[in-house]
Amino acid sequence: MAKAILSYLPKDATRLIEPFGGSAAISLAALAARKVPHILIADSDQPLMRLWEAILYAPERLAEGYQALWEAQLGQERAFYERVRAAFNREHCPEQLLYLLARCVKASVHYNAQGEFNQSADHRRKGAKPHTVRKRLMDTHALLKGRATLLCADYRETLQLATPQDVVYLDPPYAGVAQRDKRYRACLDQADLFEALHALNKRQIAYLLSYDGRTGTKTYGAPLPESLDLLRLELYAGRSSQATLNGKSAFTYEALYLSPTLQARLSDVALQLEPLAA
Repeated sequence: MAKAILSYLPKDATRLIEPFGGSAAISLAALAARKVPHILIADSDQPLMRLWEAILYAPERLAEGYQALWEAQLGQERAFYERVRAAFNREHCPEQLLYLLARCVKASVHYNAQGEFNQSADHRRKGAKPHTVRKRLMDTHALLKGRATLLCADYRETLQLATPQDVVYLDPPYAGVAQRDKRYRACLDQADLFEALHALNKRQIAYLLSYDGRTGTKTYGAPLPESLDLLRLELYAGRSSQATLNGKSAFTYEALYLSPTLQARLSDVALQLEPLAA
């Protein structure tokens, strides 16, 4: 869906800011497509930001660390994964997190109530081979070099850095009202998010928000306040894999919201209210 989301970046954007950095997929896609000259990747997850720092500043060392772990696992993959996971929860080394992401289920981060990484391994695979990971790291490093700033901070602190020339992309790592999300170390409060969005509107900061969606007739995510004056678009995300497993056919749509300031800056774009192809 990156292509569809990027179609709503104004041509005069000087920087794209992702306060919930995660994989920074949209920021990377924006650089690759030359949509913006600079990006700011931020997240409150310190180990994750240390991994991004290693990709930007020491990709060769990171690749070597991953290779050492990948080779050491051979013949003892199950037990080795658990040892690396335990070590990461003590040491928070970037190469350990990279290895865990390569091996864990759906390559997704999960934390327990104590803030420890607890995602299980996908025992069907050993993770991408070292030469493949090295190439990905070096390609990402080349894309980021001289064009990216990294920040470990709460999303509200990051939003304070936004200027009228920037565009902010928010993809909060949760859905629902004030629920603990296992992908995130800290509990995010929905009311705090809405307050932050209102503040962006008052400062006339342009932003895009990925927040909710639907599969077939089932919707998820609580409604956003009408006072935010956001334009809601639907992006087609494909068939629902869960519905397919249940012998049904259903399509998933992700919602994308455009802020009032962004709508005004997109005067040359025909804003569509119908579902958009990803």
